[in-house]
Amino acid sequence: MSRYLGALMLVVVTFTAGYFHLYFNTDVLLTPRDPAAVRNSYDFSHLQGEQLQEAAKQRLMAGFQVKKEADGMEIGLGHFVFIDAQGDRKMACQYYSKVSISFEAEGVSVAGEKPLMVIEGACQHSIDFSRINPLFIPVTKIMGERPGDGEFQFNEKSMITVQFTNLPEQWPKTWLLKNVRILNEKNFEAINVESDEVARSLGHPIVLRFNN
Repeated sequence: MSRYLGALMLVVVTFTAGYFHLYFNTDVLLTPRDPAAVRNSYDFSHLQGEQLQEAAKQRLMAGFQVKKEADGMEIGLGHFVFIDAQGDRKMACQYYSKVSISFEAEGVSVAGEKPLMVIEGACQHSIDFSRINPLFIPVTKIMGERPGDGEFQFNEKSMITVQFTNLPEQWPKTWLLKNVRILNEKNFEAINVESDEVARSLGHPIVLRFNN
């Protein structure tokens, strides 16, 4: 009996190890728990051209989320599946490598130009593929620095770059979403969501408020 149980345990352990090896090392699109929800929500493999672009933009913004924390905030986007030019089914973050989110400061300008903040990080999908993993902005650290044009790199929860231009002597507190992009850096392709498309998609602008 003990010999039989030992053999059974060996089979279970071998299967489990093989499953996790495949899960963490394969590039194959895995199926989440609810395939129907995936198909209806963010599988755009039946779309091409302008229809795909429009659906992708709407999906990015439908999943847009800001989560405030004690020392900063996370910004996340919606994720989707599509068919690339070669006819291969891809997740967005398999094809697009970078996320770029731009904000303009409200209520202040320098030499007639509004301050601009650009946040960039890797495009990585969530476990269930429905979202692009959020970029964490360490607001407390940023506001602890002296305001000035330049680039900061942070690795609090994920590696990001934050670039500022046209900054005044004091840190702006209110930032309006200007642009969302996901980029394929090899092919120089991008999906861009401009500020007017944000308002049209969500029915309202997106505003961040930096507080000390």
